[in-house]
Amino acid sequence: MIVELSTYEARFADAVERSFRDDAIRTAVLIDDQFPDYLSMRDAAEGEFTEIERARNIYAFMQGKGLICDVHNWRAPSNADLHLLDKARKSDLILLDYQLGAAGVKAALKILRHLAVSTHFNLVVLYTAEASPKTALTVATAMRGVKPAAGALVPSAELLENAEEVLADERFSTIDAAGLRAYLTDGKTPWVANLGQALNDAQIPPQNVKPLADHVARQWIAELMDDYELATDAELPVGCAIDADQPMWVHCGSCFVAIVPKLPASSTDDEGKYVWGRLGAALREWRPNIYRLILSEIQNALELEAVAHHENWLSDELALGLGLYLLESEEAARGTVSPSDVEGAAQSLIDRFVDIIRRRLATHERISSTAIDLLGARLSNAVGQAPAGEGARLIRARELAHVPADQKVDWHKKVLPSVNAFMVSDAFRGGHITTGTVLCGPGDSFWLCASPSCDLVPREEGPILVQLMRLEKTGTPPEKFTSGEFVVLGASNDVMMLRAIHAKIRQPSLTTLVLPNGTRVNREGEAVTISGWIANGDGLRAASVVHGFPAAPDVAALAEAVMAEGNQGQDTALAAAQEPAPASGSEPEVVAIEALERPLAEPPQQADDQADPKGALPTKFMVISQLRNAFATRFLMAAGQHQSRVGVDFVDA
Repeated sequence: MIVELSTYEARFADAVERSFRDDAIRTAVLIDDQFPDYLSMRDAAEGEFTEIERARNIYAFMQGKGLICDVHNWRAPSNADLHLLDKARKSDLILLDYQLGAAGVKAALKILRHLAVSTHFNLVVLYTAEASPKTALTVATAMRGVKPAAGALVPSAELLENAEEVLADERFSTIDAAGLRAYLTDGKTPWVANLGQALNDAQIPPQNVKPLADHVARQWIAELMDDYELATDAELPVGCAIDADQPMWVHCGSCFVAIVPKLPASSTDDEGKYVWGRLGAALREWRPNIYRLILSEIQNALELEAVAHHENWLSDELALGLGLYLLESEEAARGTVSPSDVEGAAQSLIDRFVDIIRRRLATHERISSTAIDLLGARLSNAVGQAPAGEGARLIRARELAHVPADQKVDWHKKVLPSVNAFMVSDAFRGGHITTGTVLCGPGDSFWLCASPSCDLVPREEGPILVQLMRLEKTGTPPEKFTSGEFVVLGASNDVMMLRAIHAKIRQPSLTTLVLPNGTRVNREGEAVTISGWIANGDGLRAASVVHGFPAAPDVAALAEAVMAEGNQGQDTALAAAQEPAPASGSEPEVVAIEALERPLAEPPQQADDQADPKGALPTKFMVISQLRNAFATRFLMAAGQHQSRVGVDFVDA
């Protein structure tokens, strides 16, 4: 059934208002220096608070909506300490006065920045008599933060002196609200053309226009924020609407702010209903895309699930059995296990629980109906207009993401790498490497674990062999992303593309890694590492020095010794390890077939010869990512491991 675009837009706005406001808000807190605390609301001294009736009306409305509501009075700046800020953060809705006693606007701005960087999503109604574009820009700037200018964007003192008359021009000395909004939200400087012309007229070289354009924006920010100390540690993405004739809002980090003008004291309107309605109008104006809406529905469903206590989730019998799953041996029960083993078992259990939640939410009626209804309605509309060269798929992708047709999009270098990284890889978790774990070695070399996961479960401390697939870093995205050929890692703003299959011979480059302590990882702060030797002649000889394997004249014999010592029954392929030992001074090769195309040097075993005179210390690899299961299996098959033993580990008593 075809749905008119206007009908779809109305249905979408209704869904946003319901999901982000009606279904999401369960608790509220009112913060105003002229509101008495809840316990003082009945017996406050006459004249002590000027807005008791306003507080009562809004509080009564929240109670009538079935919300748990509290009131805070923060008159002194010291009241807005971290304890109370954290209490506010735990509320779904915060009605916040812009001017809080002696602190003025500083306390409110501090609260909003704190909410923006938190992990809990909050809705804020900034209730103020100063609802204006200036207020919206001030809030957006405080929540976003501003890093100091660096590098080429720092104008020299001489340049500023030469451009003094140009910068004094009203076009550059007076805050341009629309221009500053573009700078804060998109990093754009719309005044750069006028500035360039002015610099040309003043005979100032054109290469100075960028640092001066950035300087103009920073001067506007300094004037706007006065003596408020902005956060400089991180700049958060921000969006805002500052038109005084429309609902004003700011969305930054984990916080959405509706800027709502206070009703005059003489108004007879229901103030709670007014605030609630203005919040809804701001959410409709914000218009988050369908993906944010679906995530909001998931969040709302999770809030109502009795995950920790429902008997259908965790019976006594299952709880007892999970203890056996976590503790695989008597030694583990006595606590004689490594921290990595504990972490790996815990992470595996968490993954199982999360998978249960995922399957329950995948069939959740409200989530499914919202997604199916709105997606179907949008696709029933005629395809809109977009820049030349974009087909229906790209136009629809713009429409679903709410990216306007006039906004430039780099589909090949930005969009495709971002979505492929999201689909292919995830952050590494757990206590040991497994199929699909990505390693980074010395010299910016990258490797993919391509041994079956059942062979990589840490069961003993002895050495183990792991098959690795060489990954080659590519400078630019490929023309086509071919399944099983590329590994894409990272987040949307920092994506790395690695080629796993050789571009010409269409084969993976394989080698073997000797891990002296098994597959357990080491955690050094935020870094996750694992150490071992590449299983060429030098690497296996170094392993024999450390572990006392019998002296052997060739690599094959050394590999056999490693297997006998620490890898009983493992079927891991050793083709790469059984090449002849390279002559002294020659470069080892990963596999023979790779040598047909070009030599490929292994990462150095140790850079510091004095620290390791015999080359006996293993190479340290950083564990940087983990492929999702389906993609890890693709590369396992590409490495020829699909014929290997596949083990299923049952829990036993």
